[in-house]
Amino acid sequence: MIENSIHPGEEAFMVKTYSVRSATRVPTQCTFLYFWNGTLEQGKVWDLSETGWRTSMKHPIPAGSETTVYLALPDHDVYKYMIVNMATVCWSDGNMAGWKVSHIDEAAKGRLDQFLNGAEEE
Repeated sequence: MIENSIHPGEEAFMVKTYSVRSATRVPTQCTFLYFWNGTLEQGKVWDLSETGWRTSMKHPIPAGSETTVYLALPDHDVYKYMIVNMATVCWSDGNMAGWKVSHIDEAAKGRLDQFLNGAEEE
């Protein structure tokens, strides 16, 4: 983390901490579903990796929120949902949010990896 000192007469500015992603995100456009406040909500995934994704949603969701997520990944000519047992919102900025995978079963991880490997080859 880079820290900034404020001296008399200087303007203050905000310090942000950035972490390096452990996986490359692949641009995509697919639907995702998630439970929030007892309702099944829908959003759009804009980029995706094995460890997380960036989304836009109709309603903001606060950072730190955890929920089950269904990702609609293309499978030939159709989209099929796969389940992420638990995903956590890492950051939220209005209707945009960054999510990380907290728990995913092996079958879903295999499907996600297969999709990502195919997308990277295109």
